[in-house]
Formats: sequence, structure tokens, C-alpha cells
Amino acid sequence: MILKKGIVFVLCALIFSGAVFARGSDQASSDKPFAGTVVNALIFTSLDTEYIINVLAPKLKAETGIELRVDQVPYEDIRARQLADATGGKRYDIINPCTEWSYEYAQFATPLTKYIGSSGYPNVELNDMIPYVWKEFNGGSDVYWFPYQPDTRIFLYRTDLLAAEGLSEPKTWTDVLNAAKALTKDTNGDGRIDQYGFGFPARRGWNLTLAWAPLLFAAGGELFDANDQPVFNSQAGIDAINFLIELKKYCPPDIDAYGEHELNENVKNGLIAMGISASGITPELEAPGIPVKGKVKSIAFPVKPGATAKYSACLGGWAFGVSSYSKKADAAAYTVMWLTDRANVANMQINGRQHASRLSQAQNPQLLAVNPHVSAIVSILEKSVIFYHGVEGAQIGEVLNVRIAQAVSGEMEPKAALDAAIRDVTPMLRK
Repeated sequence: MILKKGIVFVLCALIFSGAVFARGSDQASSDKPFAGTVVNALIFTSLDTEYIINVLAPKLKAETGIELRVDQVPYEDIRARQLADATGGKRYDIINPCTEWSYEYAQFATPLTKYIGSSGYPNVELNDMIPYVWKEFNGGSDVYWFPYQPDTRIFLYRTDLLAAEGLSEPKTWTDVLNAAKALTKDTNGDGRIDQYGFGFPARRGWNLTLAWAPLLFAAGGELFDANDQPVFNSQAGIDAINFLIELKKYCPPDIDAYGEHELNENVKNGLIAMGISASGITPELEAPGIPVKGKVKSIAFPVKPGATAKYSACLGGWAFGVSSYSKKADAAAYTVMWLTDRANVANMQINGRQHASRLSQAQNPQLLAVNPHVSAIVSILEKSVIFYHGVEGAQIGEVLNVRIAQAVSGEMEPKAALDAAIRDVTPMLRK
């Protein structure tokens, strides 16, 4: 009888402990509904991606149980890899378009609208997003993309050198030409010019087209009209090319061979005193040991006298979204929103490429301490515009890249080059 009572007691204790364990497991499951879920992401290679892999992914797993696995791919290869995945492998849950691919990628992305404000999902604080950046990535009724690393083009100049010439910050094209002429000089008296007043990426490619576009805007022009028809062969487009050609007088003699890398290196070493570059140059300008550290200022683009600019520059950069073929869309959406929330994206930028994707970052003292150009970048982004609102953007850009280069190099007259570009792209335009 005593033995039977003991057995009953042990059974009751096991049942009770099992119930407690089950309640504990249910609570853990409630706190971490995606625990154990593996989310695969394809992201382009950058310092931000390194920070995601080494810092944010472990933090995400500790907080949520989600295991984020990232494949890094260089910019030159990521689009082909992503398109191949969308049509074949269907492996990646998180996809990573830049602006010129965002409309194309939307064809195999899933809307994320329903997750915004949903219980258990991160607070994305949409009122802190840079309005133009958000609108240009998400122009329709649904949200597909959460931008985290927007970039644009900036106008930069050496504050110390302009001050030494008694010149103030350039506001107009006339100011720019005067400054470029004054800053092109032989500084050591050996009879050779060793400082050039201007520089831009004149080699054929996207960087040249994106340097030309802000000047088109600064002359009062637009790339495309309200119906997405090309209007870049306007007088403003022609004037912008002619302005670059005029500025070449004050550029290094091999400027036609300059890509973004060559330009940035020669701004950093002091050869070039003023110019146009991607906002990505700014962290490099403030890096320890750089001769021009603290001497370069980023500003909005000077305008053609008498013109009014509708836009500042083209919006570039990157966003996260979720593939339409993901079998873990809920966990992937959570991850995208978590990566781009205010705290995580700020830390990513402070420790990564030091861009800004939120308005608050223009006043973030930690970010401004490592990159004082951020406020100017945010200001330019607030009036930026995506290159083309359609899936044909990348293809159109490649054609325009050729024609702009032909005009800037002197191979074609500016008007003839832009008219040819209109003829080239018209068959590509969506109905």
C-alpha cells in the first residue's frame, strides 16, 4: 500500500513538472515566435554588410532566435545572382535592390504593408524616414522596401583653399567656374600645375551620368516628365553637359579616365580642390591620416544663374525586402524591419559606411562625430529623385551612360548625343 502511494506521488510530481515545463515553453515560444528560423539573405558587399554579419546577426539571434545567414556579393554581380535566384533556385528570403533595380525586383517581392504596426513586429517609425527616400522606393499603394543605405551625389569643396583665395562658398555656376579657375595652379613654383580646381568621374558609366544629372536639375531640367517620358534632351540637359566640358579646363588632363575611385583618391590626396562625387566618399575624407581631413565641405549643388531646381540629385542606395517565394516571409519581414529600425540602422551607419537613412541621423552626435557631412547628405536626399520609375531604369541608364560620355569626351555634340539617347531609349519605355 505504501509502495502504491509512492508511485502515485511520483506520477503526480512528473505530471505537474511537465505542465510547468510546457507553460514555460509556451511562454518562450510567445516571446520568440520565430526562434530556430533560418532566414537567408543576399546582400551586396560593403562595410554595412560586414557589420550586419558580425554584429547585428548575432544580436538578432540573441533577441529573437532568428538565424540570419548572409551571402555577400559584389555590386557588379549581385543583380545577375538575384535574378537567377528568382527564376531558378529561389533560396533567398531577403533581397537587396539598389534604387535602379527596385522596380524590377518588385516583380518578385512580397508586399510588407501588413506588417507595419502589427503586434510583435518592430516599430519602424515611418515619420523618421527621409520622405523622398521612402517615397521613391515605395511609390505605390504597397510597401515593398525598407531603405537602409541611401546615397546620392554631393558637391564638395576645400574650405581652406577657397578661403585662401578670398572666395566664398559657391552658390551658382558662375561661382564654380571662378573658383575652379582660381584653384588651378602651380603651388610649389616648379612650373607645373599640381592642384586642379575641379574633378568629376568623366569615364563612361553610371558615375558620370549621376554627376551630370544634378547639373541638369540645377539648370531647371528633369530627366523624365510626369508620364515617365524622357525629356533630358532639353536645353537644361545640353547646358549641363556644356558646363562639364567648360569645367574640364580646370580638371586633371586625364580626367576622361577618371572613375569614382580615381576621383576620390585625388580629392583625398589634395590634387583636386572641388568637384562632384558620390556621398560615399565622405567617410573616406574624414578617415585618420587623410591629408584633407576636416578641410572638405559637402553642399547642395550650385545652380545655373536664373534657374530653379526642382530636384537636387538622383537617389541611389540600397534597401531590404522579402522575396515572393520565401517560405519564411513572416520571419523575413520581421528581420527586415528589425535591421532598419532607428537604433540598429544608426549603429550600422556609425560603424559601417556612415550614410544616413533617417532624418534623426542628421542630428545624431555619434554619427556626426565620424562623418560631419551627414547633415548635408540628408538635406540633398530630401529633394532627391529616383533615376526612373519603372523596371526599365537599369537598361535606360546603360544607354544614357554611353551618350553622356560621348558628349563629355567630345566624340559627339551635346544636343546630338542627347537626341540620340532619346531615340535609343524610346523603344524600351513601358506602355
